[in-house]
Amino acid sequence: MIARDDADLLLALGDVAGGRIARGAVLQVLATQMQASHATLYAQDDVWGEAPPPRPACFDSLRADRVYSAEELVDRAGPFDPDFGSGDHRVIAAKGPPLWLWIHKTRGSFRAADSARLSGLMPHIAQSHVLGQERAGLAQALGQAQAMLWHAGLGRTGPNGPDATAARLLAEAGISAPDVAPGALHALPDGITAYGLSDDDILLRAARDLPAPARLAQALGLTLSEARLARALGQGQSLPHASAALGLTRETGRSYAKQIYAKTGVSGQSGLVRLLWCSALAFG
Repeated sequence: MIARDDADLLLALGDVAGGRIARGAVLQVLATQMQASHATLYAQDDVWGEAPPPRPACFDSLRADRVYSAEELVDRAGPFDPDFGSGDHRVIAAKGPPLWLWIHKTRGSFRAADSARLSGLMPHIAQSHVLGQERAGLAQALGQAQAMLWHAGLGRTGPNGPDATAARLLAEAGISAPDVAPGALHALPDGITAYGLSDDDILLRAARDLPAPARLAQALGLTLSEARLARALGQGQSLPHASAALGLTRETGRSYAKQIYAKTGVSGQSGLVRLLWCSALAFG
């Protein structure tokens, strides 16, 4: 049966892993419960606690999952390590990621039950640390992905609501999510283009510029003339307007468009728009 104090700590460790509270808050709770002066948690390149000192060098040689007493730490302490003979100390290293938990009493002594409790808690502390690192890594990756989508001006909305980029585009334009049929391409305020996808979602594209024709030609296997037309079509121009702007006859424009669609494996301008703005080309 889990003691109430341990249950409270385990719940707090879950909040740490989820990013809802700081790791230092859990250490303060642990120190209070064990009547310690301080509790400090060290990782390989980080440290948490109240005014934590640098990690003692002797911690690197400690065996995982074993609680070390003050007497044992005195025997292992190096010349620049703290004075473990002052007060009472307990230290335990995690078996998994490099973690060391150090609790210290300036007065009084820890009990055998305190050491047993640290042994039981350390695997949960290590698991919380790993989950927290994974969550932070995913949050960073998501932030980078959202930044790239915003850079490309590319968002998506639908029955489940808008993603972060789409919500920002709609808010800045002062409009609601449009109703666009699959395969249809609509122009919205502020230069936003809405394209209906087959799954009832809508692809929103802000007025961003696609890469230069030379890069499109290289990436898609097009001639430079075809790439110029592909870029214009991808930017939302109609085929007649794009052809005229590039000095092409209607027949030449149609011929180039057929070559573009054949080489890129898409069917029509809507497919080309989706290819260009849903690929890495939009982020360059």
